[in-house]
Amino acid sequence: MLKGKISGNKIRLVRRSFEIVGDVVIIEIPDEIMHIKDLIVEAILKKHKHVKTILRKTGEVNGVFRIAKYEVIYGKETETIAKEHGCRFLVDPTKVYYSVKLSGERERIAKQVKDGEKVLVMFAGVGPYPIVIAKLAKPKVVIGIELNPKAVEYFRKNVELNKVSDVVRVYEGDVKEMLLKINERFDRVLMPAPHSAEEFVYLVKDKIKVGGIVHYYTFASQNDEEKLPKVVKKIFEEEDMKVEILKVKECGSFAPYVNRYVVDLKVVDISD
Repeated sequence: MLKGKISGNKIRLVRRSFEIVGDVVIIEIPDEIMHIKDLIVEAILKKHKHVKTILRKTGEVNGVFRIAKYEVIYGKETETIAKEHGCRFLVDPTKVYYSVKLSGERERIAKQVKDGEKVLVMFAGVGPYPIVIAKLAKPKVVIGIELNPKAVEYFRKNVELNKVSDVVRVYEGDVKEMLLKINERFDRVLMPAPHSAEEFVYLVKDKIKVGGIVHYYTFASQNDEEKLPKVVKKIFEEEDMKVEILKVKECGSFAPYVNRYVVDLKVVDISD
């Protein structure tokens, strides 16, 4: 759509892909071509007529609340409703973390959950993992813990919006503190914080049942993918959990030659 409107040198700098969250578009535009942003906006709106706001990403996901930095280059309203797997999520990408790109991964996990399971989701955000699991499977309970107060606010609203309050429980606070108040073991634990999940592995020991499943997310170089099973196994064994690696799966890129991975593992024994 931009061919003929800008030079070949400039068009090579235009990102070919972008993320659509509800009716909000998130796109990267290099500084070198910011002077043609109006042409880029025009092309997006011509193709996606429902879009009300376009955000330019100016900084990567960062901080304890895992929020990226954006500037509004079209529109005004940044709150939107994203839809996936029959669920609806009220979300504002400028205030909370939410990625459409993980929709398939959430479905994959939900399809593994057996009837009556107790599931723990650390770093639950606005609730996509807990809610998709509650809607697509038949767990007994799904507990989601989130630190970001704004994300918790959206999480509570999304539980009501999707009518899963009988299954999903929302805890606000630091995972390390909240788990001290939860006196039960789970059949499945999700750790969807690839930046820092390793720091919280020690908490799993007292919360997972023997035979339970952990979904551990991390970033790693493509060159280290084959080493991941051994690396992750060692991390858990150092916390007195004997584990069996079930699967290693790439679930999105993070940087050139660096991907997000999930390691599915079974806890086969726990030492005192």
